Amino acid sequence: MRPARATVEIFGHQLGLRSVGDPARLQELARYVDYHMRKVADQTSSVDTVRIAFLTALNIADELYKERESDQDGRLKQLEKKAERLVLKLEKVLESGETREGRIGTGGPCAVGDG
Repeated sequence: MRPARATVEIFGHQLGLRSVGDPARLQELARYVDYHMRKVADQTSSVDTVRIAFLTALNIADELYKERESDQDGRLKQLEKKAERLVLKLEKVLESGETREGRIGTGGPCAVGDG
């Protein structure tokens, strides 16, 4: 994909950027950062743009980390449920002594070399 040029505005500053992605996506991201910088500026007495940018970056990083943590919690819960279901199935098979091919331990070839 060929790099595309886009001009975005963040916190009153025009920035000419190149992006390998969709320029509309870049505009959307710039609006997101601009919104959060203005929000931080409204909540702080600082007029230092660099300080506001750092505080905004920390807030956005915090959002990202929270999202990752919640996503990991969800995946972990799904894996735990799957593991529980598999354990129950294994227990049923072991209790019955049956496999798809017949009874467990009836002899026959084994992949670990009992031949």
